[in-house]
Amino acid sequence: MGWIMTVWRKSMFIQPDAKRFTKVELKIKREKSDSKRESSDSVSYSSLKAESSSAQSSSEDAEVFTPELIHGDDEDKHKNTYRFLCPHAGQFQCSLTNLVFVMEGEGKMQYKIVSWDSHVLDGLGQMQAAGPLYNIDCSAGSVSKLHFPHCEIFSEENKDGLAVAHFTGGNVEIIQPLKVTETHVIIDIRELSNFVLVWIKSKLGFPIRGQVLLFLRALSLEKNKLNVHLLPENVPVSEVQSRHQDKKYIETSSKCHLILNQEYSLCCQPEECEVQPKTEMFECNFGPNYHPTFEVFLDVNIEEVRLGILDKTEGGKEVWNRRRIFLTVAPSKGVEPPKPETEFVNTHGDKLIQRVSSVMAIADSLKSKNMITSEIWGKIKAAEPKQQKMRVLLEALDSGGDSVKAEFYRRLKENEPHLVDELESGPSRSSSRYYLPHSTSRTL
Repeated sequence: MGWIMTVWRKSMFIQPDAKRFTKVELKIKREKSDSKRESSDSVSYSSLKAESSSAQSSSEDAEVFTPELIHGDDEDKHKNTYRFLCPHAGQFQCSLTNLVFVMEGEGKMQYKIVSWDSHVLDGLGQMQAAGPLYNIDCSAGSVSKLHFPHCEIFSEENKDGLAVAHFTGGNVEIIQPLKVTETHVIIDIRELSNFVLVWIKSKLGFPIRGQVLLFLRALSLEKNKLNVHLLPENVPVSEVQSRHQDKKYIETSSKCHLILNQEYSLCCQPEECEVQPKTEMFECNFGPNYHPTFEVFLDVNIEEVRLGILDKTEGGKEVWNRRRIFLTVAPSKGVEPPKPETEFVNTHGDKLIQRVSSVMAIADSLKSKNMITSEIWGKIKAAEPKQQKMRVLLEALDSGGDSVKAEFYRRLKENEPHLVDELESGPSRSSSRYYLPHSTSRTL
């Protein structure tokens, strides 16, 4: 397959086969390996005991800190960087991401969730991402262990199904945990870069700890939309919020148990509120985009709803018990007006559907920037005619928020500047505002 796999203790190192070795070179490499093994075997019993004791340390013993949160610039304002100045040796747990750092001394920790193509795991056998991809750096190199939060609910069948993939220099190292607790996967590290928690696919199909996140947005003077997200518990809320800055986050008790690839539905009262879709399959989404699982369209005068999540596969069993949700945002109460690029997309939706000819070129650009998923891109490509392609893209823009709409606007202006100039200089904007296809307010 053109890859070399090296197994060393609890790690597996996978790298491209860049060269072939002669018998002499292989002999030298083998002698070096044997030398390392002999040196390792000479470690004293007391050292091994100390290492074992360290590996057994619990994430619950960590000192909790709140990191400095640095938002990106205008181009990447939805990307967060977390920074922590560690004062001394010890265990420290981030209150926003639940990452735990085992420090040998003081140092500046800087970490963030980065975009990536999870398909790189396809060549490594039965593995699937089980958490976000973290880029981690430490100024003094004083971090010795990392605790990654997981969302798995333990059983005899799945207790050995977690590991950590370490990406560095174009290679992938699969690190077996020192210990897996009910909340964290603990690993020893030699160097820092990109890390992601992985599942062995054969261990999937068991319940995980999930969360329900709610975001409210004003669509017009008469309508609001409530986005309901079903996500794994180890997705930081701060990351989802940064992707939906044009919406109001509604905090509520969010914990629930979910099963991958199982069908769920949203129960909503009052019943006149429109919910779409009727059912949806749960997939573990670790970013970078966080599209809503369900959308609820409701009048602005509705101040309270009751929501519940039902497992359709289990005959309608409630997995997130029905609870009261108070809606505190309406356009009349000072919702921040959208930016010009967002207003352009909101205003001219019907004309964009009919007149944009460069849909796939724009979709390609958005996909390359991880602003739409491969699944959405595939739906756009498959849709016919081009007007339907644009409808699918508009739905994705609405879910993605202001940053995605702004990028769409920039790409449209590059590809079809005359269309943008014509629409921006045209008559009243208010008469052609678009909404989602199932909303009666949208004109197609």
